[in-house]
Amino acid sequence: MNVDFYSADKIKSIQKDGFTVPFFSERQGFFIETETGAEEISLIPCETGFLGNYREIFFSLRYEKAEEHICLHIGIENRGEDFCGKIGMHVGVDTYMEKYPFWHEKFFPTLLRCEKTHLWGYYMNTEENALAIATSDPVASYDIVYNYSEDPLTKMKKEGLHRILGTDILFYQNTVLPERHPQKQKILRKEESYRNTIFFIPVEKKSDIKRKLSFIAEIPLVDSEKYTKEPGELLQAEIFCNEKTTAVLSCPDGTIKTERNPCLSLPGRYTLTITSENGKQCEALFFVRQPWEHYLTCAAKCAMAKPPKASTHTESFYGLFSSFLYYKHTKDRVYGEKAYAAFDEFMPYMFDMENCVPITIPKRIQNTAGLISLLTDMYEADPEHKQIYLEKASRFAAFLIDAQDETGAYRNRKKHYTCVLYIAKSMLELSAAEEKSGIPALREKAKIHYASAKKAVDELVRNLDNIQTEGEMTLEDGMISCSALQIGMFALTLPEQEREPYIRATEYMMKLHSCLEQQLIPDARCNGASLRYWEAQYDVMIRVNMLNSPHGWTGWTGYAKYYLYLLTGKKEYLVDLMNLMGSCMQLVDENGELHWAYCSQPYVKGRIFVPDTEKPVKDGYQFVEAYEPAYRGKYVMGEFGECYIPMISGWYRVGEQKVVGGYEFCPLIMDGYQDEKADRQGGCCDNDVHEIFKCMEETVMNKAFLHENEDGTFLCYGCKAECENGVLYIQTNENAGTFVYSLKNRYCFDSCILEGFGIKEY
Repeated sequence: MNVDFYSADKIKSIQKDGFTVPFFSERQGFFIETETGAEEISLIPCETGFLGNYREIFFSLRYEKAEEHICLHIGIENRGEDFCGKIGMHVGVDTYMEKYPFWHEKFFPTLLRCEKTHLWGYYMNTEENALAIATSDPVASYDIVYNYSEDPLTKMKKEGLHRILGTDILFYQNTVLPERHPQKQKILRKEESYRNTIFFIPVEKKSDIKRKLSFIAEIPLVDSEKYTKEPGELLQAEIFCNEKTTAVLSCPDGTIKTERNPCLSLPGRYTLTITSENGKQCEALFFVRQPWEHYLTCAAKCAMAKPPKASTHTESFYGLFSSFLYYKHTKDRVYGEKAYAAFDEFMPYMFDMENCVPITIPKRIQNTAGLISLLTDMYEADPEHKQIYLEKASRFAAFLIDAQDETGAYRNRKKHYTCVLYIAKSMLELSAAEEKSGIPALREKAKIHYASAKKAVDELVRNLDNIQTEGEMTLEDGMISCSALQIGMFALTLPEQEREPYIRATEYMMKLHSCLEQQLIPDARCNGASLRYWEAQYDVMIRVNMLNSPHGWTGWTGYAKYYLYLLTGKKEYLVDLMNLMGSCMQLVDENGELHWAYCSQPYVKGRIFVPDTEKPVKDGYQFVEAYEPAYRGKYVMGEFGECYIPMISGWYRVGEQKVVGGYEFCPLIMDGYQDEKADRQGGCCDNDVHEIFKCMEETVMNKAFLHENEDGTFLCYGCKAECENGVLYIQTNENAGTFVYSLKNRYCFDSCILEGFGIKEY
């Protein structure tokens, strides 16, 4: 391991095993922040390292290089009065992923996590090399610093852009923090001294991160294959620790268990606390889910209670996916009629349903693609009576084909839009339904739509992550996962001998995406979820960036993992999918209430959108069945962290039937390209949370999965399996109509158990 420095006190890079971790030249070192602003601490050399001060608060820093890591020994001493504010350190790792191909050289802050006694985590690049980080002693919290724009009139900073400027460790912070954080580091008292050591550990392979962190920093860490469990499963987890540990499990009913591998019988969350002999402590959170159908039922109820609306954005009607998928499985005729009536009432404000062309922002082609997917689901929910919706979807597809250039890319004017949502997947969903319909005219259309999707997917395979799509360029969660899922989905339509280049491209994209996923966090609320951070301003109008993990668009990662498991049979994709789906389903709380997203950052402060109770609204749509009164909205300052963010569509509704902006500052662009200001009240994109239920219904609902491990044991989801004399006996845990398996050896199946299954072997 080698370390280079810009200057004596600032790291330039850390090199290890053929990879380099770059550091910012400026954003590193101590800082202090009060209500009046922040101040960087300048350091000067001394015999023991470096010294600096802010008034009567003195700082010291000393570097120590070891064979596999570097230590930053830090000291803080208050020789003045009590200090109440932030005292921290800019970590310095270069996280600024600006453009292709340079984002391959940067390291995303994939995981930072505070425990009672320390902080740990890692930064990762697109090759899955990592810089692991830990502290020897408690820190109050951490912060992620996002880039911003400046209002030209007020010169004020405006959050909301798409890159990360860096990360900060906060030794002291006087705010409300999650219980897992140390609670005594809010004020640096007079005459108080603070010492800590920060470990930087370059790690070549993701699988070595927790082991090396535990060994070098002498901290306990929990690792588990399954963070989401099914009722009756045992808690099985690996503890990385140099010393003996004790374990305490807190159950949803308030009971405590201390036995090894206890049975998790109740639905809900379980908190495992590990304490080592040296006093270090860590927590892990596990979740026992209810049947998948339960969550779709709750989502369908909330789809009407937090209703869709006509807006500039497809996200505003995403709740109807849950509605029609629920109707497809339950045949609840009363509910189904209301859902179809809702669609018929408001959709003509966005689309010309007679001529099958978009009216509102016609070049925002993901709106039309979303409609095509929805119309396809509406048909499949009741194919005997709803053929008209498939026919309309087929006609709308012509608009997407017109937006496709000679390379195969679907474009919004000149911008690459194949991976803004998933245009090619919508075409594949449509073509499959057309082919299955048996209607000659539609089957002919299916060939055209499939060819269009193939052309788009082949373009994605050629360009991989060099896409240059909408928004401020960065290594963006959706750009990568939507490309991967569309390539993977298309590969499944091909004969096995033709799949290899598509599999290779899908795996390449998802390897890049690994640094944007919560793969190692021991927390079922977000394990497996993707990391997004700029959606709140559009979806729930919270005007500050924060990690939304999971968010509705986490579903895109779920599709990609599912298709890759079907294509390769690799266990890692199945495990990631199931943990991801478990984290997403927790957006439905124990009362059946649906939330927009989970904020996985420990502390966020910014303007939040709340009901203005002095401005009630009378609904203009007949289908609305909301159980909350409707209001206009207003902004207030708010503070929150590690919590579920409520939807706003339950109370923030349209007062009359018209098209509104997708979010508060969205312009309304009609056909002909004249720009008009949309009504800034009533529109929002929080219905995008329903993507996770669309994904769940396709990937895991009504399915049982059986995977044989290398050692001959079985990994089961939705079922239990035992082998006796070469015969597999399988018992399903819930309503599984499809059995998906990947086996290393040949077995006979107990035919009685599998009777009625649609069996898929991959």
